[in-house]
Amino acid sequence: MKTCAQQPLSEDALQVAGEHVERTLGLHFPASRHPELERALVSATRDLGLSGPQALVSRLASDQLSRNDIEVLAGELTIGETHFFRDRHVFDTLENEFLPPLIASRRRTQPYLRIWSAACCTGEEAYSLAILLRRLIPDWRDWNITILATDINPAFLERAALGRYRPWSFRSTPDWLQADYFRPGPDDTVELLPEIRQMVTFSYLNLVDATYPSPTTNTNAMDLVLCR
Repeated sequence: MKTCAQQPLSEDALQVAGEHVERTLGLHFPASRHPELERALVSATRDLGLSGPQALVSRLASDQLSRNDIEVLAGELTIGETHFFRDRHVFDTLENEFLPPLIASRRRTQPYLRIWSAACCTGEEAYSLAILLRRLIPDWRDWNITILATDINPAFLERAALGRYRPWSFRSTPDWLQADYFRPGPDDTVELLPEIRQMVTFSYLNLVDATYPSPTTNTNAMDLVLCR
């Protein structure tokens, strides 16, 4: 009996799968990435207990994916490429141009901020925002600060909520970052100080779904949205 890996999908099947993955998860797989897509489909097939990848393609084409199907697919198709203060010029702009006038304005009226890190991966971007706000707002404890971080991959969200990171997450970051905001963790990791970790709320959200902006998903009335 052949295994799933021994039954390659046709280009037509991969084209169908790619179109439905893009529509369902918002992830684009052109023909040049079909080998990567096929590997992910084969792995997801095993995780879902299906008879073969063609069965998963058929399920995709039927538009009858369950929440679990989507989460399993997302786990195989998304790549956790991120680190603290990634895209330094973006954070420089936030620190020097965008946030100071906003903070000054809110300080005169109501001291609150609402920020959303969409497609947050393993949390480095959202926590970078928390650290930046901590540095810009000395009396941050007196503010109502919301930092919402969402992703379609539940495994990423679980890792993010732990707040534990390895050296790869700190490439191109200054020395003060770990010294001031982290403490030694288990298995050669470092972990965020609880007061920083508690500034961020992590939540599952598929950006393809029409569930935002909405009070139901806490994605309404945002001052800043980052989606990398």
